[in-house]
Amino acid sequence: IDIDEDRYKTALDNFKQAGVSEYIDARLADAHSLVKELKGPFDFVFSDADKDWYKNYFIDVDPKLKVGGCFTAHNISRGGRGYGGGQGIFLEYVMSMKNYETSINSLGGGVSISYKKAEK
Repeated sequence: IDIDEDRYKTALDNFKQAGVSEYIDARLADAHSLVKELKGPFDFVFSDADKDWYKNYFIDVDPKLKVGGCFTAHNISRGGRGYGGGQGIFLEYVMSMKNYETSINSLGGGVSISYKKAEK
């Protein structure tokens, strides 16, 4: 989901060049409202949107994410400056969930990968 039409078109081109277009459901929309409406189920979610909304996106996606699926959050460590703001709130929340296993790679902007082990 991207709200910016140019980035959305670039993403579509990249997916096509990589040969994965048929596996990706890309949307041009405002993620704040669309994420709630998506039906799922999902195997993999990559979030690189409004960092202050990471927790909200996760809460909306969690019931739709398959067991064995992953929710990833990009730029989680704000370029190595720690886990503040929305990223910190998200990490505290997701790491408290017993049915998820979360790992963090802090290289660059950092990425978290939360693996869904079971339903709640």
